[in-house]
Formats: sequence, structure tokens, C-alpha cells
Amino acid sequence: MSQYVNEAKQVITSQKFVQLTADFCPDCVYANSVWKRFGVLDKVLQFEIGSFDRATQMKYRDAFEQVAGVRNLPTIFVDGKVWGTEHDLHKFERKGTLQEELKKIGLI
Repeated sequence: MSQYVNEAKQVITSQKFVQLTADFCPDCVYANSVWKRFGVLDKVLQFEIGSFDRATQMKYRDAFEQVAGVRNLPTIFVDGKVWGTEHDLHKFERKGTLQEELKKIGLI
């Protein structure tokens, strides 16, 4: 497991914006649609676990939970810390504050 924990730590801190994601995940597709809408998809490192077998996916999700306390897909990290999930993106959209929130973190 330590290999996965070490990789999770490295990934989370490797870039300013990181997303734990899977291509089969509808919530991840939604998050990526937000990044595309704002023209920032290329600024968010996508740590894609969808191509791995189920056991490996679970090892990565367990490792991210051990390192950051979350295993949700997608989880969005900013500066090495959990910023939110698709639930937060939806909440900001409902409140009309999504653009403002993305500006606060320097994504746009």
C-alpha cells in the first residue's frame, strides 16, 4: 500500500490544481465540463484511475483517503489541500458564485 500512498502524496503536491478522477465517473465528467467551460481544463492535472483494474482503483482511492481524508471521485486539490468535489462545484453554480470561487483560488 505504501507505494500508492507515496504516489498519492506526490500527485497531490505536484501541481497547483489536481483532480482525482475516473473516465467512467459522471461526476468527474461534470467537473471537467466546468473546467472546459472556463477554458482551464489544461491547468488541472487529471490523476486518472479509470484505466486501472478495480483492485488498483481501490488501492489508489484508499491511499488518497489515507493522505487527504477523502476518496471521492472527483476530488479537487488546490496547493496540496482538498478544495472540494463536484458537490462544491454544483453549490457554487446554484449560488451564482462559481466564477468568483475559481478566481479566489487562481484558476481563472
